[in-house]
Amino acid sequence: MLWRVFRVSGDSMSPTIVNGDYVLAGKYKSNPNKGNVAVIEHPSLGILIKRIDQVSEDGKAFVSGDNDFSTPQRIIGPIYKDWIKYQVRWRISPFGLYRLKK
Repeated sequence: MLWRVFRVSGDSMSPTIVNGDYVLAGKYKSNPNKGNVAVIEHPSLGILIKRIDQVSEDGKAFVSGDNDFSTPQRIIGPIYKDWIKYQVRWRISPFGLYRLKK
């Protein structure tokens, strides 16, 4: 698995991940699953860290932030599974290292 570190900007995934945290994410080798926190390369919104809400059989996924103030799903839109690049496995904060569930 290829690993990459990303710096979090914003609180859309709060309380799971907060502004200023880092995340350690592994390259997806299989299909993303509902509940995973993923790094997405969105063509118009850039790199996003969001939770996967639903994956359809037609190759699309629906994602959202854990915080009510996150960019709404209607703006992010359904995304192609190809845009989902990494699965977030660890949160690195000033308080320590935490494994993300699921």
